[in-house]
Amino acid sequence: MKNTFKTLLALGVVGVLHTQPVVADHHMPSGFGGTELYGCEMNEGKAPADLMSVVGEWNNWSDEKEMNDYYAWVLTPVFGSDINFERTAFWFGFTPDFKAMGKTLDAWFTEGAELNAKFNEVWTCSAHMEFASLIVRGGGGESSSGYASFSDCTFREGMEMEDLMAAQAKYNAYLDEQEVPSVTVYHLPGHGNPQDAGYQMKISNWVSDLSTYGENSEKYVNQGGWKVQQDTIGSVVSCDSPRMYTATLVRSGD
Repeated sequence: MKNTFKTLLALGVVGVLHTQPVVADHHMPSGFGGTELYGCEMNEGKAPADLMSVVGEWNNWSDEKEMNDYYAWVLTPVFGSDINFERTAFWFGFTPDFKAMGKTLDAWFTEGAELNAKFNEVWTCSAHMEFASLIVRGGGGESSSGYASFSDCTFREGMEMEDLMAAQAKYNAYLDEQEVPSVTVYHLPGHGNPQDAGYQMKISNWVSDLSTYGENSEKYVNQGGWKVQQDTIGSVVSCDSPRMYTATLVRSGD
């Protein structure tokens, strides 16, 4: 794949998606995983079906290379602005640790040229970025497709990660009481992020379907959830307006 700077900023974040709980010890993080993101636009005359055809070949290749710890999704916009809804698409991959990501990248850049050319016939990508991603809510379930909202965030003066983790624990307790099914992931920028990005981290929230999103929103907007969020997470970080995307699972590790 080639490396969309503007398109990637519209996405705002990449993360790992599990639509059911993904951390077994009651929402406590198990460690950072490696994430890569390509921001792309479909080439003229190409459609998602063309992309999925190449993805099928890539999956076979990945099986041959024993990429058993690599998960991948294709994202397309649902809510956003200044974005081409018909042609914008994103690829992101996740591995549970950085060693597995290094192995995956090594195989791709040394042996994936032929497949890379096929991807480039379908879409043009102008950004490739990495993140360290930490699941802070959710855990234990199978990876799947779903919907995700992303925000760019900065720490308020005097606040740091330790404060955010404490606030997240309090907010998680409230979400548990309200029986809100969702996954939350923190993303710390690595290579490829724009030098003038204006964010210190990204936060993503994932749900399995839009009906669940609607139920969660009802509790947040009309039943006081916004106030709890403001008093916990919002007291530590300031985040911009979220964007929502579909997330289609195209590889689920082993």
